[in-house]
Amino acid sequence: MFNRQIKISLIIAAVIAVSSLQAQQIKGTVYYFYADNCAACKQAQAFYHKPEGLKDGDSWAYNGIKFTAYKIADSRNQVITKNINTLNSLCSAIGKRKGDNSFVYFRRDVYEYYKNKGLPYFRKEEKYSRKDEAFLTPVFVIGDRVVLGFNQELVQQALKAAK
Repeated sequence: MFNRQIKISLIIAAVIAVSSLQAQQIKGTVYYFYADNCAACKQAQAFYHKPEGLKDGDSWAYNGIKFTAYKIADSRNQVITKNINTLNSLCSAIGKRKGDNSFVYFRRDVYEYYKNKGLPYFRKEEKYSRKDEAFLTPVFVIGDRVVLGFNQELVQQALKAAK
């Protein structure tokens, strides 16, 4: 009886250890939106080891991070509406969770998300400057943040904030 209890305890401990290890291995999901003709997208894909031929919505893992990829513009720079809608849905969900649309990070600033003719835009008005543009590629959606462009530091900050 005593040996059986020890075996059961060891099995339970092993299951807990494996579950804990699996949870640590996947640090979060990054939704990655890219365009075929984007040089920064190609740099990001090389850096994060995106597999060739990955279909929209398929995922890969890099350094314990799950990336899910969507192409939002083809080689003729035509918008892929279905995937733009996916991006807009993710952004709208962030806005609802936060109660605020200021979650778009580009360079050193935070911008407000909005839609213009079905496309995701970002804007910011200050006393001496104004920015109002369509999203740049690549786009990384991480937790409650959207990072525009390939900026490893901003991606890492968003991953830390998402924990």
